[in-house]
Amino acid sequence: MLNKFDLLVPKTLDEALQQYAELGSKCKIFAGGTDVLVSMHGGHKAYALLMDIKNLEELKGVEYTPEKGIVIGALTTHRCLERLPAIKEVYTALFEGVSQVGSVQTRNRGTIGGNICNAVPSGDTLGPLLALNASVIVQSVKGAREIPFGELFPGPKKTALKEDELLIKILIPARLSNSASAYTKFARRNSMDLALLGTATDLISNDGKTCDNARISLTTAAPTIIRARKTEEFLVGKELTKDVMKEAGEIASAEAKPRSSWRSSEEYRREVLKAIVPRTLAIALDRIQKGVNIP
Repeated sequence: MLNKFDLLVPKTLDEALQQYAELGSKCKIFAGGTDVLVSMHGGHKAYALLMDIKNLEELKGVEYTPEKGIVIGALTTHRCLERLPAIKEVYTALFEGVSQVGSVQTRNRGTIGGNICNAVPSGDTLGPLLALNASVIVQSVKGAREIPFGELFPGPKKTALKEDELLIKILIPARLSNSASAYTKFARRNSMDLALLGTATDLISNDGKTCDNARISLTTAAPTIIRARKTEEFLVGKELTKDVMKEAGEIASAEAKPRSSWRSSEEYRREVLKAIVPRTLAIALDRIQKGVNIP
């Protein structure tokens, strides 16, 4: 049962920002409610004041051009994103992330902005966005600023947003030539369970064999999502043979910082990383070789 609370429903972004500036930490923002309301209903959280922002038109919509990239409004639902051809065909790692968030009912309600601000290291959109070099625009009554995705999570379930800032939009750069991306989610059950581990890769190979550049993110492999930078450095300039990709998995496993929990042990997570990192690299390479997701 939900606790009693007061509800604010601003009609414009300016109104929401003004109210948030005045109330700050006294007010909890929600849109789809798939995290906030569920947590309240389960008795895990109790908020005296909620602000419902789901009707703010300024935070909706998607704009895509091959030359500039894609701009996603923070209130865009997962279901909307997974049905957009530009997401599936161009930003494929993100498609593979948003399409595995909960059930279809959850994806119809839940927003990408909410998934980001929830800031859990198992979030299915977080790893793909980090691998795809995304950034976010946040805004307060004082103005707007851009935060690179790699700087957005200072700790588990924490974001770099200030107390009076709202997440407005997500920016993902235009795709580079001969590039492809992929996301692998490892879970007990597919889309209806949180990821025990996840990895996303954005790979560039001009000849379809050699790694010219790679961005690899790991989810549920540390207190926050992380880049596997040592693994990326190892791969650059090497032909992506099975042995090279296997070694990349070993390096990623070593540089990860997973913890043991009731869901899985640290040792098991490290072993899984050794398998899913090469698998994800192989998928991205195969897409490049087949001309899939190449601008």
